Amino acid sequence: MKLNIKVFSLLLLLCATSCTSYKKVPYFQETGDPGEFETPSYSDRSVVRFQPDDVLAVTVNVVGEQKIALDYNLPIQPAATSFEGDENYVDQGIGRQTYLVSKNGEIDFPTLGLIKVAGYTQEELQDNIKVLLRGRMKIDPVVTVRLMNFKIMITGEVNRPGQITVNKDRIDLFEALTLAGDLTVFGKRDHVYVRRQSPDGKFKYVRLDISKADVTASPYFYLRQNDMVYVQPTKARTLQSDIALWGTITSVASFIMTVVTYVAFTSRK
Repeated sequence: MKLNIKVFSLLLLLCATSCTSYKKVPYFQETGDPGEFETPSYSDRSVVRFQPDDVLAVTVNVVGEQKIALDYNLPIQPAATSFEGDENYVDQGIGRQTYLVSKNGEIDFPTLGLIKVAGYTQEELQDNIKVLLRGRMKIDPVVTVRLMNFKIMITGEVNRPGQITVNKDRIDLFEALTLAGDLTVFGKRDHVYVRRQSPDGKFKYVRLDISKADVTASPYFYLRQNDMVYVQPTKARTLQSDIALWGTITSVASFIMTVVTYVAFTSRK
């Protein structure tokens, strides 16, 4: 009885899985399947802009005048340590001087006071701080700005769901999925959602089809801080869960019947 149920469940699962069209599985599909092709990109407009609650590392250096530069830098913080066992964690806090962006989108900068940073890109903020410092120094300073809390969440049908800390200024959807171990066999390539929060607090959800080569043209292909990526499961995944639940129920029912039969048999003696 148990063997027949397991065989039936396996055949049913294989049948459901085989119903998935092969065309929905490969990435970078292009009409006519040419050997070489190009796709449009949104990279020139998909830049990360700072927003409230971001943590920024800002350092100012002046060649030959380091004593002057000290007035425009926070005290160096102790080196941060990475979390052991988390292969997706990248330490970004070594010796950085960090600022928390206020709800008003400002940071309190040494000597200069409050500076508006929300809405700026990394390069724009570096240039703006240089302009503010230029009249105070004989030599143009070297200003470095880094976003320290660039994190994204990946959930759904991926092999390693969780939070990923990004240690560079830009990451695209495929890079993020690679860090999450890629999609499982039950992940729907044409139902990958990106959730992004706007400055007014509202969330927007966009569905992407990563099996198509032109997915790179989407403004959501390049991810931003606090984006969430969700991979929707196929019907076969739901069926697998139902089969597993049915198998558990059947096993429990079989065990109860065995106990009842044994009790009834022994009570007759």
